[in-house]
Amino acid sequence: MTTLEDNIKIILADWLDALRRHDFDAIERRMAPDVFWQGIREDFVCADRSEAMELLREQQREEHGVEALELVAAEEKVVLGVRSTQLQEVGGVPLGGQIFQVFTLRDGIIVRVDEYERRGEALAAADTEDRGDWR
Repeated sequence: MTTLEDNIKIILADWLDALRRHDFDAIERRMAPDVFWQGIREDFVCADRSEAMELLREQQREEHGVEALELVAAEEKVVLGVRSTQLQEVGGVPLGGQIFQVFTLRDGIIVRVDEYERRGEALAAADTEDRGDWR
């Protein structure tokens, strides 16, 4: 069984750092074959690892100008918040420079990714509302 800290390390090292290095093999190893990715719009869906990897490879062709990151974990979920002036809209959905992803992990493997426009929605979806506020 993985801990909250383990799950944060997986998203930090095996997701974010692998994206930075364009190490798609490392990312693929961390995804379940039947991973489900619900994008920011209802019709933005990847139904398996192959579709998710195709999406990631497409997205990595451009720089994203990341200014800030936030990671919040609870049980089997990790919320990743990304802030960038380049994140203004996706598929007609206004983002205002931020997007939030909720990763669901089982035994260290990503089984689901859900994207949200608002931080509060992502924290609620991950049942982390009480963990997201710092002093």
